[in-house]
Amino acid sequence: MQCPSCQQVIRPSQVADSTTHGVDVHVVCPYCRARLAVNGRATRAKLMGFVLMMAGSGVMLWAPERSWVFGVMVCIAGGAMAFSARRKERQLLWLDKPENRGNGLGEGRRRQ
Repeated sequence: MQCPSCQQVIRPSQVADSTTHGVDVHVVCPYCRARLAVNGRATRAKLMGFVLMMAGSGVMLWAPERSWVFGVMVCIAGGAMAFSARRKERQLLWLDKPENRGNGLGEGRRRQ
């Protein structure tokens, strides 16, 4: 994953602060402390694609002989959906900008 604020690559093992709300995950960048979110819609679409792949596999295995073409089409559609959703899921959304700590204005001091 790449932080949209500081453009640093974030590995999941580096994330220390994270909260979950269902499939929505909010993380804090370890480099610039910006609050980021994983796209929850993409996670739902990825899960639905995997379910379609499993359903298509079941149709190919246990349905009558002529319905294997339908099972193949469902598997391909589910795989394409899961693959495209996974690419979208890797893009982080920017919730809050990081605090300005370098100029001394972010800690209660005011410009005079």
